[in-house]
Amino acid sequence: MNPKAKWAVLVILSFVFLIFAGLRPWSFAQEQVTFKPLFPVQPDHDFPEAERTFEEIKNLILNHYYSDSITREALYWAAIKGMLRQISPPDNPELSKIWTPEEYERVLLSLKGTLIAIGMKSSFDQQEGSLTVTEVLPGSPAEAALKPLDRILRINSQPLKGESLRAVNALLEGEEGTEVTLTVNRDIEVFDVIIKRRKFETQSLIITRLTDNIALVEIKGFTSNVSRKLGAELEKLKNEGFRGLIIDFRNNLGGIFSESLRVTELFLPENKVLLRTVQRETGLQNYISGNKEPFTFELAVLVNSQTASSAEIVAGAFQDHQKAVIVGTRTFGKAVIEKTHKLGNDFRVKFITSAMYSPKGRTWQGKGITPDFLVEQDEKTLAALLKMHPKKRFARDVAMITAYKLLTR
Repeated sequence: MNPKAKWAVLVILSFVFLIFAGLRPWSFAQEQVTFKPLFPVQPDHDFPEAERTFEEIKNLILNHYYSDSITREALYWAAIKGMLRQISPPDNPELSKIWTPEEYERVLLSLKGTLIAIGMKSSFDQQEGSLTVTEVLPGSPAEAALKPLDRILRINSQPLKGESLRAVNALLEGEEGTEVTLTVNRDIEVFDVIIKRRKFETQSLIITRLTDNIALVEIKGFTSNVSRKLGAELEKLKNEGFRGLIIDFRNNLGGIFSESLRVTELFLPENKVLLRTVQRETGLQNYISGNKEPFTFELAVLVNSQTASSAEIVAGAFQDHQKAVIVGTRTFGKAVIEKTHKLGNDFRVKFITSAMYSPKGRTWQGKGITPDFLVEQDEKTLAALLKMHPKKRFARDVAMITAYKLLTR
């Protein structure tokens, strides 16, 4: 997938800002600590009279810019986005973000596991000017019209060559009930399809019984209530006599912070540290398990370069407590928490308020979590495997096979 596309997906799905107040099952041990910033935010030179200079430049632009179409609103909007970019990691300039009210409504829907969209994932080749369909979401409007590896050449008759990823996403997005026309290249055939955008539920949790005692647990994202659904499914597996789980976090870009802690707590006993965070106001916070009867399955966890944020919380805690063997490639490397604030004009803004550390105090920001067993798979191979039914995939997926052998040795 195009790196910019990866970040765009991550920005939409990696919202760890929801609700410290809702984390009542855990107790907090607090102390004041200092910590080294994870990335630079200060300019590397002096900048005297910063505020006056800002106003001076703004007025110069308003008075002398070649076009009178420039407005104060446009400059303030650009300044806000510039501030947010400055306080984001250099390799993820849109981690801090501002949304219009309409954009934020779509964000909330995605966190609930609901989308208003056509229902496809794709990679964007800006130079070639095409989108390649990597996945068609089950139950989505696109399911009957598109197939993986389809190339989309135009959207509403508009060529895509030279367009930014943001502009392409804007063409695909729209209100429920509206239509979009895609010009599709499939094999040697080129044709148009018309797809109506509608609301549909995404599959965040899929359970497959691979053998008599090993099950596959695919967690696609940490949407609301995924921990509750997982707990109910695990209880069934326990009653059926299953002893081992392969938990697949590959391509899981994160989601709701509290849900990742609740999923971790399902497996870690009372008083075990789930996660440590550092904030300016409160210093160190330790999130502690309150589970007196955790599940005792043997665990193998699959990860890759697109395992991020909330999924890394779970993988890091399991690794530190030697609860699971981690299989795959180094994870994405997002170990910061953003919080969202509602503004006076009903816009929303989010930016980093905390840094995350594993129970042993490790940060994975920018470097990811190193698996216990390295199993490399390129993106195209994995994309093809993930389209198969899990039982059929089981015979071909090297990472799954490795995890299974580790659980049954």
